[in-house]
Amino acid sequence: MLEFLSERGKKWVRTLPPLVKAHFDNFYNMYDKETNPKGLINMGTAESHLVNGEVCGLLRKAAERMDLTGYNIHYNKFEGSDEFRSAIADHWQKLIFGAGSEVKLRKENVAVCAGCTVALETLATLLAEPGDVFLIPSPYYSSFVDDIHERAGVIPVGVPCDESLDREAFEEAYAGVVKEGKRVRAVLFSSPNNPVGTVYGEAAVRGLLDFAMEHDLDVISDEIYAQTVFDPEAEFVSTLKLVPDAYRHRVHVTSSFAKDFVLSGFRTGLCISFNPCIIQGFASIIYYSCVSSHTQSLLTALLRSPELPGIMELSRKRLAQAYDMITNGFEAIGVRTMKAQAGIFVMADFSAYMEKQEFEAEHTLWERIYNELMINVSPGQLFGCTRPGWFRACYAFDRDTVEEACRRLKTLKI
Repeated sequence: MLEFLSERGKKWVRTLPPLVKAHFDNFYNMYDKETNPKGLINMGTAESHLVNGEVCGLLRKAAERMDLTGYNIHYNKFEGSDEFRSAIADHWQKLIFGAGSEVKLRKENVAVCAGCTVALETLATLLAEPGDVFLIPSPYYSSFVDDIHERAGVIPVGVPCDESLDREAFEEAYAGVVKEGKRVRAVLFSSPNNPVGTVYGEAAVRGLLDFAMEHDLDVISDEIYAQTVFDPEAEFVSTLKLVPDAYRHRVHVTSSFAKDFVLSGFRTGLCISFNPCIIQGFASIIYYSCVSSHTQSLLTALLRSPELPGIMELSRKRLAQAYDMITNGFEAIGVRTMKAQAGIFVMADFSAYMEKQEFEAEHTLWERIYNELMINVSPGQLFGCTRPGWFRACYAFDRDTVEEACRRLKTLKI
């Protein structure tokens, strides 16, 4: 049947990536202590399950508070309704600039779309030509590669660095790209970092901005985990808050309701930008990937719910508890981890379980963990790790699930 498709159509008739396939192959075979004790523990997909009950309860209340009229069931602006974008602006004003800031976030600075993936792809389309390069500090979120390259054609180039976002590393990467005859168009990074969970300090972000300004680059700051900071010694600061006024239109923030609000299934992402042409560009492109009017109205009511701050705080508290459980569990079996301060994942070093310190052996180990232990974790090679053996494990589950994962991993043979 493949011969009846176009050449571009044929490339999409393919098997899903192994980690995605692992998730959906067992979508109806997930672990449950009582009903399915041998099921898959999916620590490969970044979702939190720690406040499912509370969020579902709040959504029921939000649905009752929502004034359901024809407004909620017909077409609205492609970039999002005025009501929804205003609610987003009010909420993210407090996160990004602070309630008392002279810089005001307004609905005109917001565009919504069907997930953060769409927001990132749209920014890549609007900012760069196919073949242009985005520099990305690594380790980085593995799907950044698909988000900017698969359809937009932008080339991701990893910049190995630590939480300091070392300027020298960026200069070296920039020079390398230019030497190859390519154009660097932007810096893309997740703040807080995915997959490590680092909360970048002000000095690090300011250094990154200085680099971008010197080379006339845009900055895309993916702040999808901004409200998951559970380390009391860490404080999230938005890139938009730190950029000089004159360069603010060159910094764009992406986020979503998927992680902070545990609503990944709602497929609602957003872009915040002070460049009106970016928002207008979204309004045109998002024609193909809008958020439903009803979903926007429901989420507007959720954002305005007085119970929301308490649930977000409860989520952070439970994240801290789950993080302690997983790191203690890994330590007990001799697996070291990188310190995390935010997010819903931890990077763990399983290199001792590999026959050779090679990425091929890392993939073999992933297959063993998946097939023998029925646990899905993510190999570090996908995140641009320079040394084999690191795996990202998402741990935002109840105690029973985390403990069962550690019990199974304890049986892993070297």
